[in-house]
Amino acid sequence: MKEIVIVGPGGLGGTFAALLGLTGQCAVTVVGRPGAHIDAIRASGLTITGQKEGVAHIAAVDDPTAVTACDALIYVVKAQDTAAVLAATAHIEVRDFAVSLQNGTVKDESLVEAFGRDRVIGGVAVVAGERPEPGRITWTYDGVTQFGELDGSPSARVDYLVDLCNAAGLNTQASAAILAATWTKMVGWIPIGLYATLARQNNAAILSDPQMATGYVGMVRELSALARARDIPLTNLGPYHIAAWNEGSEAEAIDKVMHSPLAGSQSTHSACQDILRGQPTEFSACIGPMLEDATARGVALPTVQALYAALMGLERTL
Repeated sequence: MKEIVIVGPGGLGGTFAALLGLTGQCAVTVVGRPGAHIDAIRASGLTITGQKEGVAHIAAVDDPTAVTACDALIYVVKAQDTAAVLAATAHIEVRDFAVSLQNGTVKDESLVEAFGRDRVIGGVAVVAGERPEPGRITWTYDGVTQFGELDGSPSARVDYLVDLCNAAGLNTQASAAILAATWTKMVGWIPIGLYATLARQNNAAILSDPQMATGYVGMVRELSALARARDIPLTNLGPYHIAAWNEGSEAEAIDKVMHSPLAGSQSTHSACQDILRGQPTEFSACIGPMLEDATARGVALPTVQALYAALMGLERTL
């Protein structure tokens, strides 16, 4: 039985930890901050509700040095915590692979620096979960999860992880273009998060509103221009039909967005959840590098930059 360590058992990481733990096909350990959540998992297991219900009795530690080796190491911490968490976990011997399900476009290179390219695979998850109380996760949305080798080649270790996640009930696929999938998610995820944090609305409220849907399409197309400048092809991934939303006129794209699955999603963006808790978002770590890259390449992102500046101003008041 393979040993899987998940670093960051919050809404998303906790969802994966509980679902994988419930399969009985692997031994799961979560690594988290000291506090009530880890204590509750140790005492009573990790409870999951929503799209699946159960209690996963898994190991939980609040000291990374307690983990010395594992077969698979999965990172699901906030993007701004990556450097500190990698420094605290880089000692772990990874027998098969390390993978990040974090947000952002530079996460894989961070893992490569820590563990070496031959120990890293790419991953992207369009999955939503919330942690309403210690020891409990609510799984609210399952779009798609993809894993793939960074060079696009097929591999047994990717197939293993895909099969395991599918057995856990997650819609999971192998990808020969994981970088494109990562960028596709970010191009769709960032604009919703900017509106969600500033308007404090869920996905459905944002994309069913004509004014915000228009702004959303504009930002999707701005970020898509940056991807094109980097020769990264964008696709349709889960609810993010980015390739389709770049086709035709702006009016046609707006209509597609307003009739997409996202426009009916009652999920609340994770960045909005952070703001409602009085915490900073991970957007500085996610959008900041993209804006720097856009400036260096001469790609204009005026709407993204304006809303990002407004969000950073909001965060400084927290």
